[in-house]
Amino acid sequence: MKDLNSKRIVSTWKGGTTEELCIEPKDASLQERNFDLRISSATIDLERSEFSDFTGYRRYLMKLEGDITLLIDDKEVIIKEDEAFEFMGDEKVISISKEPSRDFNVIIKEDRKADISIIKNKTKGTDEGAYIFALEDAKLNGKNVEKYSLYESEGEEMSLEGRFIYIKIFTMED
Repeated sequence: MKDLNSKRIVSTWKGGTTEELCIEPKDASLQERNFDLRISSATIDLERSEFSDFTGYRRYLMKLEGDITLLIDDKEVIIKEDEAFEFMGDEKVISISKEPSRDFNVIIKEDRKADISIIKNKTKGTDEGAYIFALEDAKLNGKNVEKYSLYESEGEEMSLEGRFIYIKIFTMED
């Protein structure tokens, strides 16, 4: 298991702050849009804000705190608890939040997909390169982990005590 928490990068976006938890490849850049995968968590501090354009990418969004409603092509989408909402990076998306909110984001090249699920209190065989994100202060293989921390699996079995998001990325051919 790789601990990815020492490489976090915090920056601002139009609606709040974003915390980059992981970017692949390691030398990729958000600004240059030359990454294959980016995992982040963002605050939404404005009542209404427009999401950044990520043409060529597929996006997944989960709410962590507060209520989040998205407007996509004038259609209202209420982000539900413990569900990853998928949309394409070139879609015009406006976020509406009546209170400050926080989300969890996975952005991948559009020729890839993500399987994102909530797991709780279980021992799980993991795929190499899968990611585990703690939704609360919890235990991972008997070790205390902080809320909103991210780890990458090296293919080992993991003992999980608490609530986590499990993220597996695969190409469309898989």
